[in-house]
Amino acid sequence: MKIRLLLVGKIENGHIKALAELYCERISHYAAIEIDVIRPEKIKNMTVAELLKREGERILAKLSTAEYTVVCEKGGKQFSSEEYAAFFDRLAAQGRKQVTFVIGGPLGIANKVQKEADEQLSLSRMTFPHELVAVVLLEQIYRAHTILRGENYHK
Repeated sequence: MKIRLLLVGKIENGHIKALAELYCERISHYAAIEIDVIRPEKIKNMTVAELLKREGERILAKLSTAEYTVVCEKGGKQFSSEEYAAFFDRLAAQGRKQVTFVIGGPLGIANKVQKEADEQLSLSRMTFPHELVAVVLLEQIYRAHTILRGENYHK
């Protein structure tokens, strides 16, 4: 199964970028992985609703009905690491060829994108910068694959 992260805004912090690259490399031993970046809107002379609408349109243009889409949102479903591994196992059993995780920008993600998604995922009820969300998500994707393979990484 191919895994894609669709981020609003690129990872700028060098330390965080290095961690993201490390986990992408680790994940690549189990699945194809890709990070795709959507250009964020500049926050000037527009309302938050208009900004989210514009970013949401760009996100939706990058999505296909063939892929399983998961929006990262603090109000979404929370999993334990084992439940998250079972989630990937279930998608594979359903014959899903690709899962795309959408991570919004600093002001969140458009309601329309949330409604179009197959699932909403919460990594925490806390709010984090999108760069950190990407790294935590990548680490959990890696952990899920090691759990499914019975490897020692997950303790």
